[in-house]
Amino acid sequence: MHTYLEAPAAFVNWLDGAAECAPTAEQVEHAMFALAARAASRGMTDEHWLFVVDGLIAHAKRRCPQNEALPNFVARGIGFSSRWPSIQEGSERLN
Repeated sequence: MHTYLEAPAAFVNWLDGAAECAPTAEQVEHAMFALAARAASRGMTDEHWLFVVDGLIAHAKRRCPQNEALPNFVARGIGFSSRWPSIQEGSERLN
């Protein structure tokens, strides 16, 4: 369980310091993909990934309520679950 929590914590830390709640869609997508790769390399399933993204959306809403687009940027990470096998394979090649 600890390995599951480390990757989202890294994203939360990034978001908390990201340009005063104003990262671009591209920056968020890049950070979410890095998070997905790390999570996949640690054995997270695509189903668990959906729960992680849901929690990160909630965090974005709480942390940056003035940025209505930010939760939508984070929500794009849901799409990574449909590519989970290729994300896992890519992360294995990097390790």
